[in-house]
Amino acid sequence: MIISRHLFVPGIALAVLLGSALSAQPIIDLPPRDPNAPTGSEFKTQIESLARAQREDAICAAISSGNVPEWLRTFKPVTFQTNIGQTPHQATIHVLPDYLGVGSDDDFFRTPMTPILAQRLADVTGTVLTTRRMTNLVWTAAQTKIAPSPIPPSPAMTTVPVFWAHNVTVEGQLDAISAVRGNLTAGHKKDVVITPQLYLPQYANRVAIYGWHYLAGNPIQPLYLGHGDTYADYSHGIRLVASEMILDGEATTVQEVLAHPVLSAILSDEGAMASPRYPIAPEAGFPLADGFPSTGRELDSWTDRFATHTVVPLSPASPGGDGFVLLVRDPSGGIDTARVGSVKAQDYFVEADIYCQYRPELSADGFERVGIFLRDDGNGLFEGESSAGIEANGYSLTWDSSNGRVQCLRTVEGVPSDLLAAPLFMTGTAWRKLRIEAVGSSLAFIVDGQPVLETTDGTHAAGVCGIGYHEFFATNANILGTRADNFKADTIGEAPEGTYWGCY
Repeated sequence: MIISRHLFVPGIALAVLLGSALSAQPIIDLPPRDPNAPTGSEFKTQIESLARAQREDAICAAISSGNVPEWLRTFKPVTFQTNIGQTPHQATIHVLPDYLGVGSDDDFFRTPMTPILAQRLADVTGTVLTTRRMTNLVWTAAQTKIAPSPIPPSPAMTTVPVFWAHNVTVEGQLDAISAVRGNLTAGHKKDVVITPQLYLPQYANRVAIYGWHYLAGNPIQPLYLGHGDTYADYSHGIRLVASEMILDGEATTVQEVLAHPVLSAILSDEGAMASPRYPIAPEAGFPLADGFPSTGRELDSWTDRFATHTVVPLSPASPGGDGFVLLVRDPSGGIDTARVGSVKAQDYFVEADIYCQYRPELSADGFERVGIFLRDDGNGLFEGESSAGIEANGYSLTWDSSNGRVQCLRTVEGVPSDLLAAPLFMTGTAWRKLRIEAVGSSLAFIVDGQPVLETTDGTHAAGVCGIGYHEFFATNANILGTRADNFKADTIGEAPEGTYWGCY
């Protein structure tokens, strides 16, 4: 095999690898759905009067927080054979069984969205959008096929009421044939696809759509790039494809195959794609700041790893604070984080006031670790590993409640190591201002304005930043969480060219 095989893909709970092939279907790495989250119909009501930008922010927040059905989380295999010249190839890609949307198992809303939001969500989940060829392959392999149900064109076709009306029609079609939820389903939407044409000057800032196959197999919509990238109508659907795939019995990635000058023909009928994604433009950048006032978080771009984090009162107030803080924790235990920024961010600092509550009397039961992080790979796992096997990669500055230990951590594949030459302890309960600075391979870890470590390490070149929590208690009732205030992040030097600040 002439393609290198990267077995770690951010954002996806990877299947266990036996030999060189995937032994199980991958599962999209999203938090568990909150039972109290809005159902599809409730979410429709919440967003139907919002402007496009606010609507897409709401969709992004809902999906990234895990408000998707259980049956939509497991990728389905699509196995096929193709010849390149005289050489036969067998491949398996893994795709979501239906189009992306919001809601519960029984009340689900397929939410059309712009390619800008679709690409953000693909980046967050470590997935890829389909090509025209992949869309055809999905339709051929689909266990459930339904006929397209077009709605007469009108200006209202880009509004939520029409989005919902079409969703109701699709649900009726599926119910009429007693379709099994979670089976691979096709025929009910056009796909928002990726294509090399997106990088041509005449198609800058466009959306590419294709598909909506009749039952006979021919698509209503040929590949079309006539709309701008802020356009979405009721007929558009987002089908995510897992990055990992199998080619001729070997594990590789969709991105590597698409970039290959010859093997790209397995997944694309338009040639190779060096960058198989939408070239979305910057939207918001540094500085980032949040004082966590009583009204809630000020930044709307926070992404919570597991639980939904809230602003709560705390006494004593932080230095210069108003007595309200962000509480970061998963009450069920383990790691949780709130992250913000771009996976491409390189030279910047992050700081926050962290309430360090010293509790050595609980050391027999365990302790909790609080702190901040930067250059995280986008998974938001702080300095550890999730129960699903997703591993942290990044730098963090942490404090432990049992003994006051301060650590300047470099975490690689979920394993943290303290960069300090000797253990450092800061005992006692206090507000402490934690700050990390990163410029190239130069790192500085600072507590209350005093450097505790200045070093050189080039392991992690870029990534997101945020607030982290990790508990090591035997008794979950001892969990307090990270209480943070006065969060700031900003560039040191110039921001990298082409940096994207999106929904991470």
